[in-house]
Amino acid sequence: MTVPATVREALVSDAEAFNACHIACWREAYATLWGAERLDELDETALAQTRREEIAEGHARHMLAERDGEVIGVAIAGPSRDDDPPTELELYAIFVRAAHYGSGVSRQLLGAVLGDEPASLWTYRDNPRASAFYVNQGFIPDGSEKKDATGILALRMVRKGAPASQQ
Repeated sequence: MTVPATVREALVSDAEAFNACHIACWREAYATLWGAERLDELDETALAQTRREEIAEGHARHMLAERDGEVIGVAIAGPSRDDDPPTELELYAIFVRAAHYGSGVSRQLLGAVLGDEPASLWTYRDNPRASAFYVNQGFIPDGSEKKDATGILALRMVRKGAPASQQ
């Protein structure tokens, strides 16, 4: 049996560990989609500073999951950034280290960062693992699409409230 992770709000002092986990997850999840060049260009120091500032500002909810003192997952949610928001709350990011896929940590993080509130998110069209997770958690595509800065297509998904499995 897998021991549940400890999920808690990230503190400013967690910024480096939070960011290191986030970047490691990007490398694991997006190696093929983003390509090595984009991943190699990441400025981890600048990203950590940005994360520290974001946590300090408190504009968005930053949650982390720990197991045995290691940050194994992160989630960020806040006010929608869309011009035509379908919900007030947007899930900006949720990532779990590949070694912990299927352990329930993603569900723990999602519940902690969103509760049962309606929410929207953007996910890459070519990321079937994430899409399946979101559908399982009550999100459905609403037909909106956009491309990221490098031209990768993302789809918007919306949840009207927490699925019955979370209530």
